[in-house]
Amino acid sequence: MGSPGTHYPHVILSGTERGSCYSSRHATPVSFHAPIRAIIRNLRSNVALVSGPVGNTGDMSAIAGNGRRSQLAAVAEPPLILDPEIDEELEELEAISRGLEEHTLSANTRRAYEKAWRSFTWFCDLHSLEALPAHPEAVRWYVAWMSTQTDEWGLPRFATATIRQHLAGVANRHVKDGYLDPTGHKAVSDLVRGLAKLRATRPVRKRPLLLDDVTRIIGTMDHDVYPNGVSAARDAVALWLGFAGALRRSEAAGLQLKDLELHPKDGIHVHVGASKADQENAEADVVVLPFGSTAMTCAPCAVHRWVALVGIAQEADASQRRRRTMRQLFAYQLDDHVCGSEGGYGLISSADLASLTPLMRATYRNRYDARIHKVSVSGDALHSMLLVRMAEAGMDPSAYGFHSLRAGHVTQARRNGATTEEIMRAGRWRRAETVNIYDREYNPAARNSVTRLGL
Repeated sequence: MGSPGTHYPHVILSGTERGSCYSSRHATPVSFHAPIRAIIRNLRSNVALVSGPVGNTGDMSAIAGNGRRSQLAAVAEPPLILDPEIDEELEELEAISRGLEEHTLSANTRRAYEKAWRSFTWFCDLHSLEALPAHPEAVRWYVAWMSTQTDEWGLPRFATATIRQHLAGVANRHVKDGYLDPTGHKAVSDLVRGLAKLRATRPVRKRPLLLDDVTRIIGTMDHDVYPNGVSAARDAVALWLGFAGALRRSEAAGLQLKDLELHPKDGIHVHVGASKADQENAEADVVVLPFGSTAMTCAPCAVHRWVALVGIAQEADASQRRRRTMRQLFAYQLDDHVCGSEGGYGLISSADLASLTPLMRATYRNRYDARIHKVSVSGDALHSMLLVRMAEAGMDPSAYGFHSLRAGHVTQARRNGATTEEIMRAGRWRRAETVNIYDREYNPAARNSVTRLGL
């Protein structure tokens, strides 16, 4: 890889037929519809490496056809020469600007792009291709390679949406480093569109979990058993955040104690930060976890139990911490409110929610002990937890995921008579069409004339 401002050797492909590439040294065309390994094997014999300056015209037509030749303008901005007198100030501003750039993408998107870039560079290293700046053909071959990968069941390892995400990661790295985006070339976009049409199927959506399903899962947990009751208390909170709060798994995993606010009338207010629909956090989102009609369906009770255990985990003396934890777990009663909704005090107060520490924390347990760590769980961990809990409750988890809780919120609310506006407000959706998708998939009788046929 070169540094910005240098000249790079570039792959020049020419040909007289669409869908084939000819080398300046070989006259044999290589079909892009041949097996990918054959394409890669012939790469070195079917390219001409040309060194020299590349104009910054922005021309992305890297693949020549109909007898014409062109080349990719993969260039970076020229290096900035700083005046020694202002060098120190600009360096400070540069540090500030880079710090701000880190917040351009959400943490989840940034991790996905980094993973995509590692995969792309691995592919390029394997086949002696330049990753930065990358030629559109290298990207095209990478897409073709991803399209051929399958898992142990013979299903595509990379869904079309995942392939697009990988391309977004490659594009982001190029633009960030001052190069033209090779993924925007027509040869790449045509390949992706063709793949999408070939794989065109109905989107696979997670089935919803309704209220009865959630209470069934929570009811089978060992709440009053040590040490299993510690993770049961946390998992119950996660389930209510997903169902009653309609939170996405990344939102639930990212909550801190300070994001929760006890409310004497409503239950608990959850202040959600930047979300998928509001990356810049322009609107303050407050999710309500209402008091339940019973302790079994009371999300605030679950929060009180878990946060109380988190507080006990701060106890320095290990034996005292263990005794206090066991005392709380053994006192668990399924029908008793502990959130203060029936008068009196709950297990926690507002002072217990003033910390900038994670709400959903990792736990460790063996046969004799349970620990609550200070680090947060990941969204993937919450997803896996739900599948395990469903299996323990005797339910088939194959068609479900953490998003099933959010989908269940919509479906249950709609069946109970909620309006689109009410659902949009609870789930923080910006478009009514998004809510209508859930209706079509899981509640097709809602607002459907078939119910008025007098059958």
